[in-house]
Amino acid sequence: MSEQAASESGRRVPLWVLNAREEKEARTNLKNMAYKNCDEYVKAMADCAKQNGLKCFPACDQQRADMRQCLLFYQTDHYLDVERDKIVQKRIARLEEMVNKQKS
Repeated sequence: MSEQAASESGRRVPLWVLNAREEKEARTNLKNMAYKNCDEYVKAMADCAKQNGLKCFPACDQQRADMRQCLLFYQTDHYLDVERDKIVQKRIARLEEMVNKQKS
């Protein structure tokens, strides 16, 4: 439900509820964070794949397993909740700024 629809019906959506765009942003941020933290494993897999070409699947099993394990470690609900919390904190900051402007 959009904010406009919520205000028109008289019901307010809780501040912590994310809309589809914000949920997508949180998931994108999670993916970027996971790849950033697993950069060494991703790079090792990419280097192995470049060296082995089409034979990379049997040759790079260890690098692929390490990369997968690292990425799956960071792509959990805990880290997704952290990214969602960041978006909620941005919302709170925007609302506080709006309130401060209205008071002045």
